[in-house]
Amino acid sequence: MNMRTAILSALAGLPLLASAALATETGTSPLASAAKEGDRAALRSLVEGRANVDVPDADGTTALMWAAYRNDVEMADILLSAGADVNAANEYGATALYAAAASTDSVMTEKLLAARADPNARLLSGETPLMEAARRGNLAIVRLMLAGGADPDAQEANAGQNALMWAISERHSEVTAELVRHGANVNARSKNGFAAISFAAQQGDADSIGTLLEAGANVNDVAPKSGLTPILIATAMGRTKAAVLLLDKGADPNVVAANGFAPLHLAAKRKGAVTIVSALLAHDAKPNVRVNAKKPIETVNGIILNGATPLALAADINNFDVVKALVDGGADPLIPTEENTTPLMMAAGAAIYATRPRSPEERALAIKTVKFLVEHGSDVNGAGQFGWTAVHSAAYMGLNDVIEYLASKGANLDSKDGFGQTALSIANTTLTKEVSSHGYQAPRVLHRDTVDLLLKLGATPLEQSGVVAYVQRATD
Repeated sequence: MNMRTAILSALAGLPLLASAALATETGTSPLASAAKEGDRAALRSLVEGRANVDVPDADGTTALMWAAYRNDVEMADILLSAGADVNAANEYGATALYAAAASTDSVMTEKLLAARADPNARLLSGETPLMEAARRGNLAIVRLMLAGGADPDAQEANAGQNALMWAISERHSEVTAELVRHGANVNARSKNGFAAISFAAQQGDADSIGTLLEAGANVNDVAPKSGLTPILIATAMGRTKAAVLLLDKGADPNVVAANGFAPLHLAAKRKGAVTIVSALLAHDAKPNVRVNAKKPIETVNGIILNGATPLALAADINNFDVVKALVDGGADPLIPTEENTTPLMMAAGAAIYATRPRSPEERALAIKTVKFLVEHGSDVNGAGQFGWTAVHSAAYMGLNDVIEYLASKGANLDSKDGFGQTALSIANTTLTKEVSSHGYQAPRVLHRDTVDLLLKLGATPLEQSGVVAYVQRATD
């Protein structure tokens, strides 16, 4: 699971909402059925015939709840005048006020509150009418409920989230401000340990971030276990405006999450994140910080990322603008991972599964990134994990322009990796005995054009290279 997915899973686990609480099939209460169908004439007739206005459907939904759900104010007036119980709840715990909270019209809410509806009545799962209104961004209804005594800090039972978190999760910054004005606790945590500012960072809601910080939220709030802070979340999600604001307000640019990644690592892995990278560097982020994970972090083909710098991660996806910004900001292209894989090797495809096709745009960025790193001192013959050089990596991917460029800079086309492979045997899908038992590192795609290029550039033919063939795949 990548960082972005992990953050979404941790933050966005909103519970099932209560629309379902009013959407189930109903029983045979004539009054409730008339209200559900919006048949005022039938409902008025039943009320005038002294029908019990609080007899619910099979799931406990009363006529008043259906009137609120339909936002039928005239029908609600009839029922309230007949003494309907304003706080009756169905089997989910939903009341008429909860139903009204979903509307964009505040008249029904105002009428129910005037009839002494309880703004803190909860669903069985703990959600309150205020939370529903906040999630939907119904500012006028939120104001009415807060004025009527709604608790802004009530938390639902599933994830322990509150109205503030729900408003922010939907980017309703005006609702955020209203809740804060009414004393919402900006430092309350969900069950996963996230405060509202982390929700705002995940959504990129800079306006809510500003509101929360002014109200005393901690710009460097740390979630338990994950060690995530707002700046880590914003950079992982690519939320530029939020990240810049957090940094300007004192966010620590060098904080490290429990998984060993710093903000620069997370930003480097995102295309289009050069503004965030530049902002981090401008706020004194360490350009050569290394991934400090307790357990090995492996790519799909077994490359270990422990010890990787942001530059290595940017090079891995040929994130050229970020690569350049990092080098300009002091990143050292020669720092390898703990297993000696360099940014140059990453740029040549070392960490990418060989069967994934590379688009023309990716190939163009690969050669551009490789050239830049070589021009800044990268060793074209350096050997990293598995004994792979940049040429070996490029041969796996069939990056002919990269191979040709590396050869022009003195790359050894005949060097053998730790499996006894040369670039030519890799491109030719010739398996050595050593690599045959390492499935993720074994060559899988035959690149005939790369074979021809390597021979043209002077690579030693396989039969003369000393490569001991175990078996040859022949898959284009």
